[in-house]
Amino acid sequence: MPVELSAAEIAAAERRLRAVVRHTPLEPSERLSVALGQPVLLKREDVQLGRSYKVRGAYNLISSLSPQERARGVVCASAGNHAQGVAFSCRELGIHGRVFLPGSTPRQKRQRIQAIGGEWVSTVVVGSSYDDASAAAHADSLASGAVYVHPFDDERTIIGQGTIAVEITEDLAGQLSTVVVPVGGGGLLAGSLIWLKERFGHIRVIGAEPAGAASMTAALAAGRPVSLESIDTFV
Repeated sequence: MPVELSAAEIAAAERRLRAVVRHTPLEPSERLSVALGQPVLLKREDVQLGRSYKVRGAYNLISSLSPQERARGVVCASAGNHAQGVAFSCRELGIHGRVFLPGSTPRQKRQRIQAIGGEWVSTVVVGSSYDDASAAAHADSLASGAVYVHPFDDERTIIGQGTIAVEITEDLAGQLSTVVVPVGGGGLLAGSLIWLKERFGHIRVIGAEPAGAASMTAALAAGRPVSLESIDTFV
């Protein structure tokens, strides 16, 4: 059944995740505050489970599965952070999962994924890029019937990731004017926008992405998803 992308669904997800994920702190950044001439706070998702906000979307999606879907297990592709969220969710919910990783994923991160998931998760290293791992994960899902847990392009993932915005608005209690959200696949930005537009329409939201990998900018200019011929995140 399709999930409505709404602030109400994000509020429900926040209640669901409250006992599972950490309510991470907002901490002042002295360097950025001085550079911009106004207070800047950082949402410390680096101290989240799996050191990333990705666990929010992964757990929200996996916890919504029917008993029949849970029995078939889940599969995902990741460069590392989403995989840790999936591994944690599989262990907590008792669901078997397979994680497809590109060969570029550091060994330390591979070991961390396996340590988090334990007996509930197996890792498969394939290809040299995320696209290679994603293609293999989709093929596995079609062949096995396992549910594909998308890192950003799924309503349940978007809703889970949007719970970050709920915490931010709770903590700042009316003192907030602008939220800057990093953009990769766009799940975090989409979830944050849904919550802030519906409940706090006066707050400005800015998406920030690398100049050398400006996929969202290119997609907005074209009016549809596009493929970049090359990326350079070190420009």
